[in-house]
Amino acid sequence: MPAPIVGRKFGVGDISLPEREKTKGIKVLGISGSSRQMAGMSKSERLLLRALGKYTSAGCETTFLRLKDLKIYDCEGNYSENPSYCTYPCQSSMKYEDDEMQKVYDAVLACDILILATPIRWNNHSALVQKFVERMNSIENQFSWFGNRMIKNKVVGLIIIGHVDGIQHVAGNLLNFFAWLGFSSPEVSIASWVGENDEDTTKDWDQIEKNKYTQEDLDNLITSSLFLASNIKQSCK
Repeated sequence: MPAPIVGRKFGVGDISLPEREKTKGIKVLGISGSSRQMAGMSKSERLLLRALGKYTSAGCETTFLRLKDLKIYDCEGNYSENPSYCTYPCQSSMKYEDDEMQKVYDAVLACDILILATPIRWNNHSALVQKFVERMNSIENQFSWFGNRMIKNKVVGLIIIGHVDGIQHVAGNLLNFFAWLGFSSPEVSIASWVGENDEDTTKDWDQIEKNKYTQEDLDNLITSSLFLASNIKQSCK
């Protein structure tokens, strides 16, 4: 007789915070990829802000960016013409005076930990996140084409929220992308939540708040990323 299915056990994988002297001064960047018009409407963004608050409490320096608030032009595919044309600074940043992608570049290059939050859109990350991914190609290409590794000793984590079961697909795509950039993933690299098939988003936040697994994953994402970032900083001294 098969054993009963009891689901995931809660609380067995708790990760405690490192000592404060190890986390003080770690720079954490939170990027929201939600397209919701007003701050506070997005559940993924609300979880991201909660995470940033906890990082602050641990002595970290935090920065928050909403891709929705920035004027970012599409990648124009310079790499497709010739890989050597995909340069940093990005050609689009120099071509369009009102392009604000350089703010994102500067923040990413300055951080120790990057937490990216995205809703699920048709089994994928949001269009804003895709634009971010494509524009970051100018950073990745500095190593693959010019031998200049611009991103190293950095940690990345994801917050993924949606009403279709695409978490692993979205996470797989994004973690692969960040690995190519040079980021490292912590022991727990994803906090997530998937809603019911009725797609009634008006009740999402209450359900997210009550979901002990989402909250546990968020806490473990924070603590495991701090452990990895602090260990990396110690090893680089």
